[in-house]
Amino acid sequence: MNKPNTAPLDIKFAKIKAVTFSLRPAPLQESIDALKKRLGPTPGVYSAEPAVLDFSAWTEAELIEHGIGLGTYANLLKAAGVHLVEVRGHSALLETQAEELGLRYESGDTETVEPAPQATQPHPTVPEFDSARRTMVIDQPVRSGQKIYAQGADLVIMGQVSAGAEVIADGNVHVYGVLRGRALAGAAGDTQARIVSTCFEAELVAVAGYYLTFEGGFPEENRSKPTLIHLDHGSEPAVLRLKAINIR
Repeated sequence: MNKPNTAPLDIKFAKIKAVTFSLRPAPLQESIDALKKRLGPTPGVYSAEPAVLDFSAWTEAELIEHGIGLGTYANLLKAAGVHLVEVRGHSALLETQAEELGLRYESGDTETVEPAPQATQPHPTVPEFDSARRTMVIDQPVRSGQKIYAQGADLVIMGQVSAGAEVIADGNVHVYGVLRGRALAGAAGDTQARIVSTCFEAELVAVAGYYLTFEGGFPEENRSKPTLIHLDHGSEPAVLRLKAINIR
């Protein structure tokens, strides 16, 4: 007769929520510079978050050609306070490096599905960020040291965001009160996301990884006034802009 399992511990594997950095084939330094820009200042947009590095777009030959080493990326993420937990790709080289670093490796291989003939079943183009978002509403002030993240949603704060606090959303961020802390919109990469504050005194603002800090002070047209923060796509590279708004 088999004895029941009386072990004091069971282990179950669960998928975790993590920010995924999907890297495109490029020379190592160019790839690292792009990741640095996305991470922002230290402590950055993604500090204290678990992270995945996704190399699924790379071939083994491209990884070797560009001398890609996971240790370089891991050290950069660590310096930014980001916890690298998983690597994805199609490479035995990456799998070996991930194992050496004690990281989970997941093969990016997926089952191939033959597409339906376009004449009889065309594939519609779905804009990545045009679907309706949920909205998270916080109806109290956000105190120093607090961090609020609206994953897959817009974020509305009905009160003050104190210095040392951080509010983050994959969509837009609206602060109906004094914004003294850090506000980060488009955290999942939405370059159309915006930040609105009715009283702008922020430490840092960021949209899709583009950020501004204000150690040197605020423009007079924005200091303690209603302000819109958005990405200006008319320049190359895109630039984060502050725009005074009239809400009366």
